[in-house]
Amino acid sequence: MSILSVDQVSKTYKSGNRVLTVLDEVNFQVKQGESIAIVGPSGSGKTTLLGLCAGLDSASKGSVKLNGKALEDLSEDERAMVRSQDVGFIFQNFQLLPTLTALENVMVPLELKKRKDAKERATSLLKKVGLEERMSHYPTQLSGGEQQRVSIARAFANEPKILFADEPTGNLDTDTGEMIEDLIFELNREQGTTLVLVTHDPELAKKTNRIIRIKGGKIQEAIDE
Repeated sequence: MSILSVDQVSKTYKSGNRVLTVLDEVNFQVKQGESIAIVGPSGSGKTTLLGLCAGLDSASKGSVKLNGKALEDLSEDERAMVRSQDVGFIFQNFQLLPTLTALENVMVPLELKKRKDAKERATSLLKKVGLEERMSHYPTQLSGGEQQRVSIARAFANEPKILFADEPTGNLDTDTGEMIEDLIFELNREQGTTLVLVTHDPELAKKTNRIIRIKGGKIQEAIDE
């Protein structure tokens, strides 16, 4: 069964009198539990595509179905509800709240869902990513790798059905990046989450089940690893 279905999706922007086509009739599907990498040169539309798949933005044409729901038929509030219920995010620049500790950052999505076990689950996830000793630290007191580990714990907090990762190792050195990759795939396997990631890194892309290459807003090829 497909958890994500992208059908004839295009995204255009008006720039003065010109229309800029960022994505041009893109089609692909992702099965529940599958991991895929979206790769391509800068400006090829990878991050735009990820945003459309996650319901952060709307397509100009075509349909995106996420966990059976057609995102184009939903209001902004309804899309936000789908994201909070079904989706986890990992960003290149971590996007942690600077005024909250590591523990509080991971608790945020759990508290939004009014989970009574918010503190226990956040603590357990931070232990799992090796930050048992850093839970009371603020983002500015953490290294880049530690901040990304907090964001991974936060992404998995709500047991998402699908995880979107945008260049998750882009701001990290090689050794730290490899550790972060291992963590993402390990937690993904444990929780049976579907993974869709955008990356420039061919080695990271090879670790997924399938690679989708995009260039000039069009899918060039989809490779099963």
